[in-house]
Amino acid sequence: MFMVYVVIAFVAGLAELFTGTFYLAAVALAALFTAITGLLLPGTVLHWVFLGFCLVLLPTGLWLRHRLAAKTKDLGDFDLGQGVDVISGPDSNQQYSVRYRGAEWLAVVDEGPSPCPGDRAVIIAKTDNLLHLGVLPRQNSGKEPLCPPSSLS
Repeated sequence: MFMVYVVIAFVAGLAELFTGTFYLAAVALAALFTAITGLLLPGTVLHWVFLGFCLVLLPTGLWLRHRLAAKTKDLGDFDLGQGVDVISGPDSNQQYSVRYRGAEWLAVVDEGPSPCPGDRAVIIAKTDNLLHLGVLPRQNSGKEPLCPPSSLS
């Protein structure tokens, strides 16, 4: 009877690796604890021991899963509020190319004036791989601006 519960623990644990649920992990633990208990108790009561472990471990696993999921919902998006450098744009879709974390991203401007290459902007939202930017005011650095003068001013 000992080997039956060892096999159940192994199969449930292996299946858990492929499914990612807590249910099979609880069943695997219950079977493992039952196999260990089987070293001390007769085989006739091991089915009841297994049932008892399942009735304790399954709700405990569910409670832990929901508790951990609630904690992760409180974490915000760490990209929001980070600065980016405008590389080029706008293209025909009014999208800009920006440099963020060493890579080029596509972005659209949601707040502020149209940026020029070399301007700084802040990420205010993300949609999939598209960054939504708020443009920072231009700093007078004494350099010639990269944007052509607008005909409106």
